[in-house]
Amino acid sequence: MEYLVTGSEMRAYDNNTIHQIGIPALVLMERAALAVSENVEAALRKSAATGQMGKVLCVCGTGNNGGDGVCVARLLAEKGILAEVALLGEQKRLTEETKHQLSILSHYAVPIYQNVPEGTYDVVVDALFGTGLTREITGKLREAVEKINRKPAYRIAVDIPSGINADTGGVMGAAVKADKTVALAFRKRGHCLYPGALYAGEIVIADIGITKQSFLGGQPGMYTYTKAPAAYLKRRRADGNKGTFGKLLLVAGSEKMAGAALLAARSAYKAGAGMVKLVIPEKIREIVQKGLPEALIQTYESPHTLTEEEEKLFAENMKWADAAAIGCGMTVCESGRRMLALAAAQETLPLVIDADGLNILADEESLGKLLKDRNRQEKNVVLTPHMGELARLLHKPIAEVVAAEIESTIQAAKETGCIVAGKSARTCVCSFGEPLFLNTAGNDKMATAGSGDVLTGMIAALMVQGMQPKEAACGGVYLHACAGDAAAEKAGGACLTATDIIEGFCAI
Repeated sequence: MEYLVTGSEMRAYDNNTIHQIGIPALVLMERAALAVSENVEAALRKSAATGQMGKVLCVCGTGNNGGDGVCVARLLAEKGILAEVALLGEQKRLTEETKHQLSILSHYAVPIYQNVPEGTYDVVVDALFGTGLTREITGKLREAVEKINRKPAYRIAVDIPSGINADTGGVMGAAVKADKTVALAFRKRGHCLYPGALYAGEIVIADIGITKQSFLGGQPGMYTYTKAPAAYLKRRRADGNKGTFGKLLLVAGSEKMAGAALLAARSAYKAGAGMVKLVIPEKIREIVQKGLPEALIQTYESPHTLTEEEEKLFAENMKWADAAAIGCGMTVCESGRRMLALAAAQETLPLVIDADGLNILADEESLGKLLKDRNRQEKNVVLTPHMGELARLLHKPIAEVVAAEIESTIQAAKETGCIVAGKSARTCVCSFGEPLFLNTAGNDKMATAGSGDVLTGMIAALMVQGMQPKEAACGGVYLHACAGDAAAEKAGGACLTATDIIEGFCAI
């Protein structure tokens, strides 16, 4: 895993490195500047090939981020590169480290301006604000940011683009639009969350001496996956059989949405489930059997009620299954409501609830209480809401939830006691009280009908193969995104189909 840190976490790790581990602040600053200057040189080599001049402007603030930029200018000057500094902000706010870097720079022929000059540059280094920014950028500093963005230069941000909130990715009034960001020690949450991800450009991580040892036994509150997708798949036994690889009970589909059942079941098979038993309306039996002859099937006649025999058979199938998934294309109906209640009452049966299963849950206070009670014993229920479903679960306006996606996912996990995968451009998985998983793979072509059904199948397939529910939720989200990336590389057009994503899974 790779940690994604907040601004306050990063400042704590910086402080721990200096005062507990013993690496001086100026050493860290020199290492940061060296990493940035190497990236500047690489950009200059590219521009030199096109016949452009090699000239760099380092726009620096008064904090230690600005000190990094001042140091970058000196390192470039030492190599004979024409570098200039724009030092902005009140001089009385200069940190001791930045004052020290300016003192060193005074021995070099590097011009220092009090504003962003009009000249032409190949590279602009953004060292104006770092992770400590807590207020909106206004006045002359905002004008400086806008001027940086207007320059026809390659822009490299030191640690984070100035104006991007390190925790939320929000734009603090105005922000530098970087082509590349040199993240110091760790990526920040704001690099990955939108809109910050649109401002960061290419992100490279620089090792400056702040490592996991700087956590002093603690742990950041968020992580992501970056390894090859195969590393997150359950390893199959060479002597296994269909029962070994897990049995999934999948309640899905309705008269007008047979495709949801097929997509979820196909996805589960591709992700490794040995057996899938679909619980579907009798009216779509023929469609499903033709579309997926591998699946086992239980049917029910009416969406309005389950017969005594249907309910008895469903109870037997829950005993047969290693995990269940409920909701894909099911519609909000009494039969679905009853099956969800029965599954929720089976405390030892791992459960994924999606789509209309979530809508039923949002309407049923007693179901919510049942799930919270069972998760006190064993946290084995995964909810997979998109932002609209999350808003319904929380009984909040969708605009309020969208404006605070991470916080809303955490709230839902706390209120329900479940593991919640809040689906968005950056899906967040939360088991309350544990570090958050943020998915950083995937692409916008995956915003397509049926994509959520495919995800449900993948998460459920990992669960039936023995993965812990939180691990299965995180792994399923990541594998789903990687499958979408593989499909996007192969497929043309502006959008993928859900079937493309399933086929993409075979290529990862």
